Amino acid sequence: MIDRNARGSANRFLLILISAIAMLGVLGFVLFNLGRQSMPVTQGAKDENSKQSLFLYCAAGIRPPVEEVAAQYEKEYGTPIQIQYGGSNTLLSQIDVGKTGDLYIAADDNYINLAHEKGLVKEAIPLALMRPVLAVKKGNPKNIHAIEDLLRDDVKTALGNPDQAAIGKTTRKLLEDSGYWDRVQGHVTKTGVFKPTVPEVANDVKIGSVDVGV
Repeated sequence: MIDRNARGSANRFLLILISAIAMLGVLGFVLFNLGRQSMPVTQGAKDENSKQSLFLYCAAGIRPPVEEVAAQYEKEYGTPIQIQYGGSNTLLSQIDVGKTGDLYIAADDNYINLAHEKGLVKEAIPLALMRPVLAVKKGNPKNIHAIEDLLRDDVKTALGNPDQAAIGKTTRKLLEDSGYWDRVQGHVTKTGVFKPTVPEVANDVKIGSVDVGV
């Protein structure tokens, strides 16, 4: 049966997270409520279960606001929050194997559909939209402003892996629609890198191993 205490805590956490998202203007993910399976709650275990931890699967790209909300929630309600970060597709695979968890925060509605098809979610709530951007180092030393710049011989690019990260999948779709994907993919394969999460793309830009990240 579904643990009602866990469900109530998950819904409460969701409301706080939605408020934080609205204030921060964070883009790029959708949140789902999972039906975690558990043993029936007995009267003797009521107090212990009232503080049962929540388990979240969270797209790595929105880690900062989620960690802030999780810390706030733990302090206010005393409920421990466990969070597994990763690419949206990777997380979905983990959920499919483990069949456990309370909330799934993904970065693409295609994973919503897959989760529903697999019977892994109880409800889905869209929170925001995701928009790929070109991320460069401060001062933009390579003067990168458009997709065409990603094809330059002197530019190294980091892209999200379309098979692991939702941002990579979205980027591929946009570049396919505009006729750039084959050339950009070939150039990145030759001189750049594909990463499984948004933070890893951003870190490569930060440390200077690439000139631009998407």
